[in-house]
Amino acid sequence: MAGALIEIETLSKSFDGGQGFALRNASVTVRPGAFVALVGASGSGKTTLLKSINRLIEPDSGEVRIEGEPVGRADPPALRRRIGYVFQDIGLFPHMSVAENIGITPQLLGWPQREIAARSAELLDLVGLPQSYGPRFPAALSGGERQRVGVARAIAARPKIVLMDEPFGALDPITRDALGSAYRALHGKLGLTTIMVTHDVQEAVLLADEIVVMKSGRVLAQDIPRALLSDEAHPDVRALMAMPKRQAERIRAVIGEGKRP
Repeated sequence: MAGALIEIETLSKSFDGGQGFALRNASVTVRPGAFVALVGASGSGKTTLLKSINRLIEPDSGEVRIEGEPVGRADPPALRRRIGYVFQDIGLFPHMSVAENIGITPQLLGWPQREIAARSAELLDLVGLPQSYGPRFPAALSGGERQRVGVARAIAARPKIVLMDEPFGALDPITRDALGSAYRALHGKLGLTTIMVTHDVQEAVLLADEIVVMKSGRVLAQDIPRALLSDEAHPDVRALMAMPKRQAERIRAVIGEGKRP
C-alpha cells in the first residue's frame, strides 16, 4: 500500500504443527505516525502479530514489510535495535542503574559514552522522572516509575516504530491512565509510529487513532474508533466494542443523576 510504513500481509502462524492457528491470514496496514491498538480476547493472536513485526516470532506464511522492505531479510538483532519495544512486565535489568538501562540499545549500537549519558538525561526529562533517578536501581522504583524507564529505554535509540505489549496492564488504574496519556503525548511530540496490544478496549478507544479487532487469529476489522463503535460494525466487533459504550453511558447517567434541578 502506498504511503504505508508497516505492511502485514496474510500472516499465518501455528504453534502445534498446524492443529491450531495463532494467526490466520492476518493483514494490517500502519501509516507513518499512527497509533494503532490491537484488541481482542485472550488467544486472539494480538501478541503473536505484534512479535512478528520485529521477528520475535517467525510466521509460517505471509510477510511483514517496513518501508517496503521484508523484515524476513533483515538480521533479527539489528532489526530489533531499530524498533522500540515496551513489555508488560517492563523487563529492566536489575543489576543496571536507570541510566544504564535507558542507554543499553545506544550502547549496543556503538554510540559514544558521552552521547549515551546525554540521551539518558534527556529521556528522564521526557518521561517525567527527576535526574536524580539516573543512578538508582529498578528495585528502588515504583511500578509506574519502572514503566516510565521502560518507555525511555524503548525510544533511546530514536526508533521510528514502537511496539507495546500490554504496557500498562499491571498498573493501578490511576497510574495506568496517567502513563497512557503521557505516552500518547510523547508519541505525537516525537512523531512515533506505535502499535499497542491491549485487553482494555476503553484504553484503545481513548488512545489510538485506529483499532485492529482480532478473534481466533483473524483480523475482523481495522478502522477509527468512531466507526468501530457504530451500529453498522461487524457483529463480533460490536460485541467487543459494547463495553466502552456501556461504560460511557453509565458515566453519563451518574453525572446526570448528580445534577440538581
